[in-house]
This record gives sequence, structure tokens and C-alpha cells, in this order.
Amino acid sequence: MIEISAKLFRGSVYFNNEQLKCRISYKNVGDEIERLAWSGAQIHCHSALDESKVAQHSKANEISEEEVAFSSKETSFHPCKGEKGRLVFSTKPKILFCDLTLHPNEIKTYLYEETIPSDCPPSYYGSWVKYMYKLTVGTQRVNCVIQLLRMPLRVISLVPDIFEATNGDTSEEPVRDVGSPTNYNYIDYECKESTLDLVLHKLDCLAGKRSPSSYMITNQTGRIARFCLLKNTFKLGEDIVGLFDFTDSTVPCVQFSVTLQSEETLKEEFRLRSGKSTHISSHSKYHEFCLHMNNAQMILPIPLTITPAFETNLMTLTWKLHVEFVSTKPDDIDTHKIIDNYGVMEQGPAEMKVQTMVWDLPIHVLPTHPLQIGRGLSMPATMSITV
Repeated sequence: MIEISAKLFRGSVYFNNEQLKCRISYKNVGDEIERLAWSGAQIHCHSALDESKVAQHSKANEISEEEVAFSSKETSFHPCKGEKGRLVFSTKPKILFCDLTLHPNEIKTYLYEETIPSDCPPSYYGSWVKYMYKLTVGTQRVNCVIQLLRMPLRVISLVPDIFEATNGDTSEEPVRDVGSPTNYNYIDYECKESTLDLVLHKLDCLAGKRSPSSYMITNQTGRIARFCLLKNTFKLGEDIVGLFDFTDSTVPCVQFSVTLQSEETLKEEFRLRSGKSTHISSHSKYHEFCLHMNNAQMILPIPLTITPAFETNLMTLTWKLHVEFVSTKPDDIDTHKIIDNYGVMEQGPAEMKVQTMVWDLPIHVLPTHPLQIGRGLSMPATMSITV
């Protein structure tokens, strides 16, 4: 028997255009000499679509398994065999060895290196569309079927702003729209520094720049509140901090809630006539009663498990803060005083007529360090099988 183990050097989360390194070991755990015909590795991405919401002709975007396999159909390495969904991306298969002989307790180790292209979609688990990545190691004994070891990966896409060459202080660069097309080559220059270090530095510059914004929230009867936000660009794992100011309000606000929402929008050519083109998902929420308060603070965490904004030829993902205000009329909040031997007690109204108003504020969500994302996903960096 032979034990095949694969270990990713830097965890299971990677940026686009970053090199993945995996150490693959073959150990003879039996008492006899074993022989392997060959072994190869490949990275591939599958998409799963909700065909009741997505047009069927989107199948034209997939690629066939024959395009990612080598040799004939009978003996070829088909890493996607048995996988559900449609293949949308795959690297070229790499042969690790041919005709390997292992004595009892002997170990052979090989290094698999592959760069994830810049134009591939990110890992995403949406309601209508899903993009799933795996690293597959295929091994075949002589005169036996091929055995597959599949390791799940998470790929994070990056907006082109992060890789634009800059002069001087990078903190002065403008933060642009993150919903840009993905057909770009964002590293077209050579550098001696680590690509990961450059990416993390740019992310810190973009997300660390403060540009306070103030918004006056009004309805048809008057001012409800003023909302202040220190910045509108955040990294995964950060807290969104905002302040509601009710001192100048003319409409009493009873309560408010803020929800972090993603908006999944299908491109026009993939929409069904009878279906919706946009799906909204909520991820975290902050709620507070604020009647008679002058100020209220809002702290909303951004989960590490979500996917930053991106765009493909099939769909677009954007992020926003969905704010709901519950207001009333000044006459409806009159209190009644009750005087007894213990003093004076104010009692609120038993019933109150309220009105709800919603407001959406677009924000930019950027990636963070892959190791930090990996800790929140619990994805294995080491896997093994026995053949």
C-alpha cells in the first residue's frame, strides 16, 4: 500500500496571480515493493448554477473535460471526473513522475508549483452562482484505475487599483470602484519584492485611508438623523463603525437597524425573462432602539467567510449597507406622568404609529491576509489517501 499526502505550503487561500506551492509525498506503508505508473496534479474551478434562475445558454462558457486531460480517454487524467457543475477554468496538467518504484517505508517527495491566473473568477458560494476551486492529484498503479486526491482551495480576486504603479505616497491614491471587469492583467511589470507583500501593502493603503462622509437622512416630513462614516472601503474581518446623530432631527426615530448585504446581479444575456436578475443576501446586522437619544454608535463586523466584490462574464457582486429607520410623529411620543408617594414616574405611550424608511449605502469590501481568511474557513492544508 502507498500513502499519498499533499501539503500546501501557505494554507488553502490564495490571491489571483499568486504562486501555489504544494509538497506531495508518496510513502510505501506496506511490506512489499510497490510500483506506480505515473502521478500528476492540476488546479481546476467548477461553477454550479441554479438553472431555474440562470439561462441555459450560459453553458457556452464552460470548457470540456477533454480540453484539460492528457493522453487518450481510456488512460487520461480527468481530475474533474465525477464533479458536479461545469468546468470554467483549469490549469494544464503537470506530470510529477513516471514509473516510480518504492521499497517498504521508502518516501519520495515532489514539489508542485502553479500560478493562479489573474483572469479566473474568485471562490464564491452564492445563491444563484457558485465558483469552487480544487487541487487534484491523480495517481495510477500499473494496470489499475486512477486514484484522485482532491484538496479544496479558496481563491480571492483583487481589483486592478491595487496593482497600479504609483509614485510617491501611496496613501494619496484615490479609491476607485471595485466593480471593474476582470479581463485585465494587473501585474504587467517585474519586481524583486514578493507579490504577496505588495498586495498586502496596497490593501492596507486602500483600507487604511480615512475619508469621513456625512449623510443627512430625511423623509417627506423632515430630518430623521445624520449618519457619519469614517470611510467606505473595508477589508474582510474589519468592523464598520458609524455614528448616528439625532440632535438636529425633526422626526423622532424610534429604532434603526444596519445590515451588511451583498447584491448578486446576473448579466443581461443570462437572465430569464420570468425571473429576477438580482439576489440580495444579508450577512451581519446591528439593531438598536434610539428614542430620546442624541447619538448612537453602530459597529458591524465583516465576516471573513464572505467574498469581496468582483465581476465575471456571468455576474457581478457588490456590497452595501442596508439601513432601516422606524420613525413616528412628535405627538405620538408624549409621556404621561404618574405621581405617587414614591415620586414621579413617566410612562410611555401604549401605542405608537410608526413609519419605516429604508436607505442603501454602497461600500467597498477588499480582501485581507490569506492566512487570516484561512483561520476563519477551517479548510485543511494537508490531506492524504491510501492507494
